[in-house]
Amino acid sequence: MRQSLSDQSSATVYQYRLVKRKLIQPELVSSHILTAAILFGFELLVYGMQGVFSWLFGFAVVQVIHLAILLLTFIRVDEAADRKWKWGITPPWFGFKPANDIRLKLFRRVHRHLFWIGLCVACIMYPWLHESLMISIIFWHFWLLVPRMLLSFVFRRQEKDGVLRLQKFEASYYHR
Repeated sequence: MRQSLSDQSSATVYQYRLVKRKLIQPELVSSHILTAAILFGFELLVYGMQGVFSWLFGFAVVQVIHLAILLLTFIRVDEAADRKWKWGITPPWFGFKPANDIRLKLFRRVHRHLFWIGLCVACIMYPWLHESLMISIIFWHFWLLVPRMLLSFVFRRQEKDGVLRLQKFEASYYHR
């Protein structure tokens, strides 16, 4: 009996307390998806088939840019669990998102890097791109990051050492 108690006491048990939960309304997700459809219609009407190609290709280009920024950002991350991100198209978390819970401080830092470096890369490409492709790249960049940046804004007053959990229609912030 004494041996089993000592074995149990050496195990580390993490207890997190839910501090704040943000439910994501289906109407908000629908309007977010509707903006992508509006861009599609705009590209089709103004630029024709080249606009449709730009709409699709711009999404792919932004995904590659975001992947490169993520990989460069994670060079300095210590914990392997924080480097596990997955790609998905589940609304509202399109693109790359953390596969597990993530520290809020790291979530903010990664998305700040994604926002500013991605915007700089898009602006650097400006002279060589057709205007329809440039519009698509800028739009997709903002479109993919707006839900995450809004989440950073919602949890801005929380302590940065807490943990953020993203689920399909909610985001939860936990603190030890």
